[in-house]
Amino acid sequence: MENDSYPSNLVIRSAAVDDVDKLRDIFRRASLTVDGYRDLMAAHPEWLVWDDAMLPYARVAVAAGRIVGFASARPVDDFLELEDLFTDPDWMRQGVASRLIQDIARRGVRIEVTANPHAIGFYESVGFVVSGVAHTEGGTAPRMRRDAN
Repeated sequence: MENDSYPSNLVIRSAAVDDVDKLRDIFRRASLTVDGYRDLMAAHPEWLVWDDAMLPYARVAVAAGRIVGFASARPVDDFLELEDLFTDPDWMRQGVASRLIQDIARRGVRIEVTANPHAIGFYESVGFVVSGVAHTEGGTAPRMRRDAN
């Protein structure tokens, strides 16, 4: 779980085309930090490729001029679907993902996510509750939601 002592120099902004290579890098490296998923990721390398179509929905966290995390949330019906939430492994557990969730929540719309089972504690710490189960290519995963503020 991330703490609430955010880096004071953290800035959240919209992602730009020039950010894509860094987003891909963070996506891949962060995905490989979960012990229980390394073998699954090795068996499905196509899952380690960030979807460039999410760029218009992506927000990046920047510290000292360096992208240290990102999130993308696309509109679906009357809510936002959190598609991506990744932190550079060197910046994990420093409040980056929490700040990105806060940024998305400022839109005043319910947020839903199919959560990595290893991340349930994090999502609960930032206001999400389990609302169901999703069946994914990687197995079952909890569906979670955070109602609008």
